[in-house]
Amino acid sequence: MSKALAYAPAINTAKTKLPETEADPLYRSISKHKYAEFSLCDKEGNSIASSPVIRALLTDGDKSIESQWQTPFENSNPELKMPMLMAGLQSGQLSQTAEQMKSNPILQVLSKLGVQDAMQSVEGRTNLTKVNTTQVFLSTSSVRLNLSIFFLAFSDAKTEVEDKIMQLEAWSVPVSLSSDSTLQNVINDSNTTLEGLFSGVIPPFVSLTTHGKTYKPFILESVSAPIVAPIDEKGNRLSLAVNISLMSRTAWDSKDIYSLYGGN
Repeated sequence: MSKALAYAPAINTAKTKLPETEADPLYRSISKHKYAEFSLCDKEGNSIASSPVIRALLTDGDKSIESQWQTPFENSNPELKMPMLMAGLQSGQLSQTAEQMKSNPILQVLSKLGVQDAMQSVEGRTNLTKVNTTQVFLSTSSVRLNLSIFFLAFSDAKTEVEDKIMQLEAWSVPVSLSSDSTLQNVINDSNTTLEGLFSGVIPPFVSLTTHGKTYKPFILESVSAPIVAPIDEKGNRLSLAVNISLMSRTAWDSKDIYSLYGGN
């Protein structure tokens, strides 16, 4: 009896919980903010109820927002039109050459006209001003996300790794492409629509949720995964580090930024 009491666990001892046998064995054991969740959405960013959800551990990532600016005078400066002449004037090389060639009749005439003095006066100077360097807005590129995610198998490498990377790769390519020529598709199209001319279906739009923020609608631009990795007896990869690039369907404005961070 005393021996049984000695090995009896305390009443408040936490029960050991084994990993669940599912595609995301760590999902309830690790903060959801450590995950990247991918799912399908429409072009407006609305979720598609029938879409599968692909979860992966997010190990690294960055967001890039770029705008293009240009000065309207960028290609009209004399330095670009006459680079050798302007460089010679600014460096003083032309005035030095003229000084060494005083016996030249042409240079003697130019000297009387004050041209040589004028060349010497611009040495070390530029025609660059705040006016001709004013930047004007051109455009804004799509927002780009570069992510590193990680898949790890605990009990079933097929569902925990292979099926997930398969789904991401399928979302990064067109839904379908015709095997016939455009002319053949037009001939075979019995409808009055233009489906025969545009027979392919573009890749779907996806949404990404991570760190409490949802990016949508985005396009899976590239999915890069090694084909050589630790495998099980069926050839399924046991772990996989994947690099993914996404870009927004359109350029963002300030409203999209505020919406991402939960602002007004």
